[in-house]
Amino acid sequence: MPRKILIPVDESETSHQTSQAVIANQDLMPSEIILLHVVDVHLVQRLVPDIQKNMVYEAAEKSGKRILEKLAKPFQDAGFAPKLLLELGTPGKAILKVVEEKEIQLVIIGRHPGGGGLRDIMFGSVANHVVHAVKCPVLLI
Repeated sequence: MPRKILIPVDESETSHQTSQAVIANQDLMPSEIILLHVVDVHLVQRLVPDIQKNMVYEAAEKSGKRILEKLAKPFQDAGFAPKLLLELGTPGKAILKVVEEKEIQLVIIGRHPGGGGLRDIMFGSVANHVVHAVKCPVLLI
């Protein structure tokens, strides 16, 4: 059984369903999992003047921590002992970075409905990016 499981989370319905699926299969999971929330600051780099970027990053980090703590609560209530990670950046790239740095053995990620095909080719999807870029197994929910 994999010991290092990464679950990227956000406030979407897909992420909620993924979390619920993991919790429902708790007996198959280690009690210690890693929850990752990525605050996408991609537009900040293009739209915010340099002088204000630090202020925006600090606010984004504060908000991201609150969101991550809220998203961790159902796991904690179910008996998991999640490690919480917050990254600022582009979600796909941040997930890949964490997978490599933490030597993750399994990524469990939700896939937003309505994706696939031409949409993924033109606009990409975080789950699609992760599936094709990481060197560990990925479980799509």
